Amino acid sequence: MRFTSIPTTQRRRLNLATITLLVLSLLLAACGGANASSGSNAGSKPTVVIGYMDDGAEPELIAIAQKLFEKDMHANVQIKYFDSGPASLGAIASGSLQFMTGIGNPPVVSAITKGIPLQAIWVQELYNQDEGLVANKSAGISSIKDLKGKSVALVLGSTSEYALNATLNKAGVDPKSVHKLNMAPPAMRTAWLNHSIDAAYVWDPVLDALHQNNGTLLGTDLDVKQEAPVYNLSVVNSSWAKDNAALVKGFIQAQSEAVTYYQQHSEDALKIMAKQDSISVDVARTEMTGFQVFSAQDQSSADGLGQSNATAQSLVAKSFVASAAFMKSIGTLASAPTDFSQNVNPGYVNDYLKASK
Repeated sequence: MRFTSIPTTQRRRLNLATITLLVLSLLLAACGGANASSGSNAGSKPTVVIGYMDDGAEPELIAIAQKLFEKDMHANVQIKYFDSGPASLGAIASGSLQFMTGIGNPPVVSAITKGIPLQAIWVQELYNQDEGLVANKSAGISSIKDLKGKSVALVLGSTSEYALNATLNKAGVDPKSVHKLNMAPPAMRTAWLNHSIDAAYVWDPVLDALHQNNGTLLGTDLDVKQEAPVYNLSVVNSSWAKDNAALVKGFIQAQSEAVTYYQQHSEDALKIMAKQDSISVDVARTEMTGFQVFSAQDQSSADGLGQSNATAQSLVAKSFVASAAFMKSIGTLASAPTDFSQNVNPGYVNDYLKASK
């Protein structure tokens, strides 16, 4: 399995130029996406590109370390790293990326509303305490209300902005009274040490690092689970998936085997995740406690993808609706769709489970 690192710095919200690029890329996907899984000749393995984010310790790291994607998909698998969900949208649109994993619901909604054919096919985790709001003790912030006039670093257009706005509104703080600084998570570490930011809304491992370095945790996604549920999702280019169902099934199998390994061999799994993410086992354990992890059997639950005939009632679909409403409120969407049932697809998991019996 080959890793390709894509260096990125700060990510802007989707402006007109970016939207134009995505639309043009979508047109290219119709031509290039269909060939993405084709080998150099009829007898060779297909090549599949899977996007990956560093969301801290999570079972997917086991699938990567043990090369389960290659084994179960019977393909040449390339893993491309992105430091945020919005950063991956161009690659998804162009067809150069067939799967994106660990992506949050707001970037997925952004892509869907631009016409990119995406479906959520696997729920990796629901955030409880693995993403949150942390303030630098030197900034004199002891409560959420103290954030008025302060600077908060976050990735604009990501789950962090979505959850931050819900957190501020719930505390009676106008989101416009807070200075939002668009910043990639790795850059937040330096800004924190330089006292260039007063607070940050970010996910692990950076959340934990800032908290341990003179930080005060003001809240987590668990505090706004009903107002703004935040997920790590695996999504697929649905146009590509229709013609490559066997590869999608293999992808699902790899994710399922990784979760099962974590459930049955938790200590060894934590060691694998820690090594893969260059963190200690104790940090990996702490991070995993901040997630609600979904197995293959959990995917059809109300908190997961839901039932095939009622995906609109799933919390994932509802999180898409909430994300769209949030994005409209900050001006990144002209209108907010209220039905994402076609973008939540438990069918691939159901087919995998039936075949596994």
